[in-house]
Amino acid sequence: MKKTLQSLILLAFISLSATAQTQIWGTSYSGGATGQGTIFSADGNGNNFHTVYNFINASGAMPVGRMCLAGNGSLYGCTELGGFGDSCVSFRYDIVSGTYTNIHDLFANTLLGWESWSGMMLASDGKMYGTCAAGGQNGGGVIFKIDPANDQYYDIFDFDNVNGGNPYGGLTQFPDGKLYGTTFNGGANGDGVIFSFDPATSVYTKLYVFDGVGGAHPKFGDVMQGTDGKIYGMTSMGGASNNGIVYSFDLSTGTFTDIHDFDGLQGSGPVGGLVQAANGMIYGMTPYGGSFSQGVVFSINPATNAFTDILDFNGSNGANPTRSLTQSGNMLFGTTNGGGATGEGVSFSINFTINTYTKLADFSALTTGAHPNGEITITPEFASVGVASLTSNSGISIYPNPAVNSLTVSNSENEEVINFTDVLGRELSTIKTSALTKTTVDITSFPNVFFAKTKNGLTEKFVREK
Repeated sequence: MKKTLQSLILLAFISLSATAQTQIWGTSYSGGATGQGTIFSADGNGNNFHTVYNFINASGAMPVGRMCLAGNGSLYGCTELGGFGDSCVSFRYDIVSGTYTNIHDLFANTLLGWESWSGMMLASDGKMYGTCAAGGQNGGGVIFKIDPANDQYYDIFDFDNVNGGNPYGGLTQFPDGKLYGTTFNGGANGDGVIFSFDPATSVYTKLYVFDGVGGAHPKFGDVMQGTDGKIYGMTSMGGASNNGIVYSFDLSTGTFTDIHDFDGLQGSGPVGGLVQAANGMIYGMTPYGGSFSQGVVFSINPATNAFTDILDFNGSNGANPTRSLTQSGNMLFGTTNGGGATGEGVSFSINFTINTYTKLADFSALTTGAHPNGEITITPEFASVGVASLTSNSGISIYPNPAVNSLTVSNSENEEVINFTDVLGRELSTIKTSALTKTTVDITSFPNVFFAKTKNGLTEKFVREK
């Protein structure tokens, strides 16, 4: 039986301990002060929803896809328009300083790829990877890499349509180190493919060719690796009713399974991706279909492949979600492209442990922006200097903050080990200090936001001014 989450809509924001130390970030496609989109932020529970940046056409407009947090404390993303030729850029937004930088005009050299629709992801090598749906040496799009150490953009693979073409979706790194994704077109049937790319060896492998009957034209959604090791994803077309499907692909056997054919009544035309929540269930959305023809949220039990339509968007609670859900704690966060009080979209959360839907905010072209066309990004809460006062809770004093080239660590009590990490928890340096000593730490290679942590868990956030 369908779970009528609509009847459980909460009228106030919810309080979530699981996300109390996180922040929510996202983009709106249009609206804001310039009408060209915004970057917005909120607390981890959805409170304090506000605009932090208004896009300006000269340096990028109409942001799309997911922003990704790099180890230097900045968010990276892409726009559909703006910049050179008014045709898309890659950008960086420094969370601490609020500085926006257009780091690459994609249309300035179309042989390196352009039209990036799904943003970027951070890989284990510290680099960010994404796709462009157009351009490249063969015209079928590219896989690109951006190094946050210098913000340089590199075209590292060119699609040729035979092995897949026009990747609208992003990339996902699996434990084997390879990047996995799909193309909208190309392959033997012209319906797209599933592929892998090894960034260490630059080897591209075509894993599966869509044939229409078993799905066709996967769009914006990234593929997902389930806890069973299989690839899961959706196609926007194909299947029994040509309304798209949910599929799995077993990497170990090469077996493709059509899990669910959308029929319109329980969703239609999915263009986003899937997420497996902590309860083991897989969740996704469609922009069309359902009881009100404005899209649905659904779940799939990967053990049985059972499909459940758990929420029908009705306009007032949102309409036409075009991207994917993001998990944080026991919550799933997302946006809709339309609906809400203004008809310009909403941000929302779903508590999947008690099945409650909460509309967090209504988008407005005059204030926060309109018609979001990207995923929610979750980051640690580090927008203000100071996390937990290491200095006032120990004999350690570290200064200055902000700093430029070095820090001084003063120890007035006992021997202590201090670990310096970036915002993702990766080690930058470790020092041991003795009582009644001062130590100088060179931070010239550190990112602009980093942390110092004692062995007892006391933590302080630092900003490096460049």
